[in-house]
Amino acid sequence: MALSLQTIINFTETPFKLKLLAGRQGIKKNVSWVCYAEDTETIEFIRGNELAITLGVNYERSKDNHGIKSDKHIFDYLKEFVDEFIKHGATGLVINTGKYIKEIPKKLIDYCDKKGFPLLSMPWEIHTIDLMQEIGNMIANDNLNTKSVEKYFYKAIFEKNEYDPLQIKNTAFRDAKDFLIVLVELNEALFNNDMMKIKRYVEYNFCSRLNINHNKYVCFVHNNKIIFVLKDAGFCDIQEIFNIAKADKFFKDSNVSISDAAKTVEGLSEIYAHAQAALEINADPQKMNFYGDLGIYKILIDTQNKEILKNFYKENLGKLEELEPLKREDFFKTLSAYLKNGGNILKVAELNHAHRNTIIYRINKMEELLNMNFSDGETRTALQISLYIKNLFDKYFEE
Repeated sequence: MALSLQTIINFTETPFKLKLLAGRQGIKKNVSWVCYAEDTETIEFIRGNELAITLGVNYERSKDNHGIKSDKHIFDYLKEFVDEFIKHGATGLVINTGKYIKEIPKKLIDYCDKKGFPLLSMPWEIHTIDLMQEIGNMIANDNLNTKSVEKYFYKAIFEKNEYDPLQIKNTAFRDAKDFLIVLVELNEALFNNDMMKIKRYVEYNFCSRLNINHNKYVCFVHNNKIIFVLKDAGFCDIQEIFNIAKADKFFKDSNVSISDAAKTVEGLSEIYAHAQAALEINADPQKMNFYGDLGIYKILIDTQNKEILKNFYKENLGKLEELEPLKREDFFKTLSAYLKNGGNILKVAELNHAHRNTIIYRINKMEELLNMNFSDGETRTALQISLYIKNLFDKYFEE
């Protein structure tokens, strides 16, 4: 995954004498690149999540232009810089101090702390270009490794014949005891947007809020879903993804599903299918939808010969498909409620907002049409399985 500002600071603070002055609460955000800026008017061209660096060259020029001899307006000058970077989604700001900006005002430090915006200083004797090159190399190498791992897991899930199982030895997943997949739906409002922007948002915004070690998961966007592959995941890791999704402006109404576990990479394609089923069958956006909660669906999903399921459905409920649409919908709705409530007519009438005599009529009519006795236990079981099959083909299986 993308490098966090915290990781970059850990590797650069000593050799480059970086000092974090404010905004510690924001250092877990990911950094997309490093940029240099001296003019607030050019900040609008950043794409978001950059770590910015400035020398304060224009501050000295502005003093000369206004005939100012002191540093009294330095707070206002730097605050405008900070506000523009926050507005355009920068991750933080490094100020090279000593020549143009002698000292960073305490007022600005307090302001950045209040905004949760990381503010760092670096002494003048350290060359800005050296820091930019070091961070650029770190990000480029991390991106290369991340894309390689993403491609590996993508092939393991969707192109089983194209991936090399030995390549996992070159990843942080080499010691994994098991794998888990979590799917987060992309909000329909995003579907017409630029997919690259969505991917950037997921990588640099959504994932930067996850309190999960970045070596424990990889994620990528595919088929209008965020696909997380986690190693040795605990419930807290799954809960973390769900909580972030529910708090997110784009994903708060999305379904989130969790697969069962696979012991090897070879099992990823199967558990992806399980997570996909949990995402589509009776999913609820207000809860985590576990494959393990699908009950009998788990047996039906893995049935290799789908024609067996189709034929079983036709044998039991096929005649209801011949009814005109409105009547067919009423009969299926009534039958589903009847089976789920143990044949309680009054309860079924209440759920269907209908008179009990109407429900009795429908039940009798279906018994006659299907030539079945709904009071028989085996018959009810067959009918319930048939409804499960119908739901599967309506929501999950592709015709």
